[in-house]
Amino acid sequence: MKIRIINPDYGVGEEAMARRYTFLQRYVGPDVELSMVCLTQTRVEIDSASDVVLAGPEILHLAHQAEQEGCQAVVLYCFSDPVLEACREQLTIPVVGGAQASMLLFPALARNVSVILADPARIGEKEAFLGTLGVDRHHIGRITAIDFRGKSIWDNREEAYGQLVAAGRELKEQGAECVALGCLSFLGLAEPLSRELGIPVIDPAIGAVSLAESLVRQGLATSKVAYPKPFSTAF
Repeated sequence: MKIRIINPDYGVGEEAMARRYTFLQRYVGPDVELSMVCLTQTRVEIDSASDVVLAGPEILHLAHQAEQEGCQAVVLYCFSDPVLEACREQLTIPVVGGAQASMLLFPALARNVSVILADPARIGEKEAFLGTLGVDRHHIGRITAIDFRGKSIWDNREEAYGQLVAAGRELKEQGAECVALGCLSFLGLAEPLSRELGIPVIDPAIGAVSLAESLVRQGLATSKVAYPKPFSTAF
């Protein structure tokens, strides 16, 4: 099975991408081959609706390319799931987004979920966005963030973990039964954080690739009733 992960940001180096899908390889079956690509033409990081519009054509192109190269599923690694529905309209294979995977997983673990982001400036955006993912907003608790603006989380993992523990404990005291991490994937921190807090902690990158594998094994793809093929396409 081949699964292509699209990182919808510009300029992620090959070494960083290899480190990321090598990390994820531990969470899929031995017959699953993961690969990752990022934007090379559209010089944006997905921080706004304008960025999504600018990046959309290249993300769609990369998704088409994945299907043409024989991939059985596509994962969009981003806690905003940019152009997820557009990719589902265009492709005949499953397309899974990190944020939606996280929100669909948590009801199997708890009655409500709280979210920890990497940037406080994104809280308002995510409060509006998470309500669009098919989960009753009443089951989504507080959305908070650690603050790593201007710093590499990868190079400061211990500091990031300390902030996550503090934020997670505060959420648990406020009634959180499950925590989803946003823009904090590939660090290997979800499992130790879950043990520290005593509640489930979802890594959206792991959740998305695991869900994609499950869909392929079950022979499930996007409903063309819900996501009909557009009348015209640039591809």
